[in-house]
Amino acid sequence: MHVKKVMLLIKRSLFVAVPDCDRAKFEEDINRLNISRGKITALVFIFLEVALIAASYVDQKSDMFQNLNLCYAFMYIIMIPVMIMFLWLFIKFGKDITYHRKGINIIGVIFASFILIWCAGISLLDQMSSGQIIVYTVAILAVAVTPLYKPHVILIIYTCVNVVFITLLHYFSKTSDWIFGNSINSTGFTIISWAISYMRYRRQMKTFNDAKIIQEKSEELKRINIELEKANQKLEKLSQTDGLTGIFNRFMFDKMIEMKWNECVCQLRPLSFLMIDIDFFKLFNDTYGHRAGDECLKKVAEVLLTCVKHPLDIVARYGGEEFAVILPETGKEYAWELAEHIRKKVEELNIPHAYSAVSPYVTISLGINTVYPSNASSIDEFINRADKALYDAKKSRNATVVA
Repeated sequence: MHVKKVMLLIKRSLFVAVPDCDRAKFEEDINRLNISRGKITALVFIFLEVALIAASYVDQKSDMFQNLNLCYAFMYIIMIPVMIMFLWLFIKFGKDITYHRKGINIIGVIFASFILIWCAGISLLDQMSSGQIIVYTVAILAVAVTPLYKPHVILIIYTCVNVVFITLLHYFSKTSDWIFGNSINSTGFTIISWAISYMRYRRQMKTFNDAKIIQEKSEELKRINIELEKANQKLEKLSQTDGLTGIFNRFMFDKMIEMKWNECVCQLRPLSFLMIDIDFFKLFNDTYGHRAGDECLKKVAEVLLTCVKHPLDIVARYGGEEFAVILPETGKEYAWELAEHIRKKVEELNIPHAYSAVSPYVTISLGINTVYPSNASSIDEFINRADKALYDAKKSRNATVVA
């Protein structure tokens, strides 16, 4: 039982996985990071090797090209074309990371392995003189902190290279003490570096998951804000319109007539106002029912919207069976023509009204008032005069009266 738990723990540690739905995106982010750092690393190696070879060439006393140091020279020289090749591959694959996903993973493993093997080779050559393995240990640490690899992948790379390195120490080291000490040091560095690489990979995964959660929350918040905005717009529209007819309600009428009045005051333009009342509407409701009355109000409102076409004009339900039309920048003659047009169109609807005293169909009466608004006049007086004209029109019914 304990063995199974240990094996499960090891499996979870080595094979850190992201959900299938996020795997491609996570690997793409890792590959983009590794490509960027790989190009920088390759450029640094190229620069350092060229600088080192140039310095050795200038210094005629350098031992680089003498005896044993020919091996160093070969190592330094071979590094340049290999790094140029890696740089070219990184640039090529970096142009389409999604398409070259497998290629980037493979070249990344080869790149890290080559650096470790090359640095291990330098440290093996150092065994013949100083016995130091600093170059190899620095490479181990650099591979841990620069690219990002899956824990089991980097563990395989570290293990294979380190086993080969420790094996070859027996052929390059001068004393057994160096072999033992360097074996312990390289293995210790390998374990510590793998732990660092593991923690970096897990932290990158956590950063990725956190970013995904933030993005999802942001998208959800954006969606909620859009829905709220739509709801607010709907509420605003509901607060402005009459629920039955769909035209502006009394609240918006009061607001709009004040705004249009002030505009006409500033521009010295005329303002006309139509007040409309359905004739004998109470009898219509009592005879045909409230549902038929509601349909009648809707049809009259549709006529108003059809006849009043100017974008500055306002159509509103004033109250009950009364409607109002605000006509900015409109003179008395056009207002009267429009009123007559509306009256005839309503009559042409042929809505039966058996108890009307003026027609077998539904009719309307209209009162009109036109003024040039000024600071000396008032909106209330303007409306009252239109209301008085409507009152006069209702005396004869199905009539249009100008105040």
